[in-house]
Amino acid sequence: MKCKWEIGDCKCYRYTDDVSQYCLFHRKSKSEKEKKIITNILNGYIEANEYLWNKEDNIYDFRGIIFDQDVSLGRIEINNLNKKVPFDFSYSVFNKNIYFDDYRFYSNVLFVNTKFYQDVSFENCVFIRSCIFDKSEFLSSKSKSIFYMCKFLGQEFVFKNISNGVKFDGIRFSSNTKFILQNVEYSKERYIDARNAYRIAKNQSNIIGDYEESGKYYYEERVYNGKMILPRTNDKDKKHKYIVPKIMDLVSKYIVGYGEKPQNVLFFSFILISIFAYLYMMAGLRFNINVDCTMNYHRTIKYSFLELLSLDVKEFMSDYFQAWYFSIVTFTTVGYGDIIPINYHGKVLASIEMFLGVTVIATWTSTVVRKMSR
Repeated sequence: MKCKWEIGDCKCYRYTDDVSQYCLFHRKSKSEKEKKIITNILNGYIEANEYLWNKEDNIYDFRGIIFDQDVSLGRIEINNLNKKVPFDFSYSVFNKNIYFDDYRFYSNVLFVNTKFYQDVSFENCVFIRSCIFDKSEFLSSKSKSIFYMCKFLGQEFVFKNISNGVKFDGIRFSSNTKFILQNVEYSKERYIDARNAYRIAKNQSNIIGDYEESGKYYYEERVYNGKMILPRTNDKDKKHKYIVPKIMDLVSKYIVGYGEKPQNVLFFSFILISIFAYLYMMAGLRFNINVDCTMNYHRTIKYSFLELLSLDVKEFMSDYFQAWYFSIVTFTTVGYGDIIPINYHGKVLASIEMFLGVTVIATWTSTVVRKMSR
């Protein structure tokens, strides 16, 4: 009968005559003889084709295998004819160290829901085709570049939905490989690794001409760069030096999205215009013409806070609309003159809003042009 191991769409292809109905690799309790067979396969004393090559799906099938000893893929005896088929490590669990060093993968490699509890290394590996890491876990506390001098020649290198990201320093790509870095989280101790990872992804996207993704990676790079501004220290004398850079970073992040989110600038502009409209109602405005454009009509509004609370909603909305119209005219520095402030306070507010308007509009324009040029 077939092994009954199954997770999602993954099913074991091996047959077993064991009463547990599981094959040699998926059986929880193994005899000493079975453990020795597995050890001999991993050390290359027994050819792996009979045990690991899935003829039905034409893949090297490591799916769901739990490894309780150190593994070096280079030691496993793999038939040269089968080296060019995909390797699937989905749902595998490596309780000990796993080394893929110097191995050359001729076809696709999958690491879906794979768990690495100890060291993992792909040093000097070559991936001829695509390599995908999805929902995998790297649980070792050591922060080292597991892809050091690793070369990707295939179409894609996908690294997504990872809760504990790794260091990518020293990784190499061909000029055609797409590096997809998506939904990868880093702890506080590895913010610098996160920044460098997104910088590498950004640079690779620029090389292949994927400028839309490059902008997203640039944003994430700046996010982690901002998280590193405040030092992790209790020394108050040092903390004050980082306050201004931190404030500037927060402004850049939430108002302009580091130059990648023009919609943030529009939303911020709308908020500013609305706030100033309310302030103008408090400071006082004079209307030189009526709503229906009848000339030589003058009306002044100036409300206190208590008057605004007791005001009729319809009347308030009518006056607020007029104040909002004056605010947007001032913000855009058009200045029609049909509505003017009546005192010093209103003129100060108008001056501040005009300065903010020129600055924000220039920022929005540069952000839009940057996005469109891509």
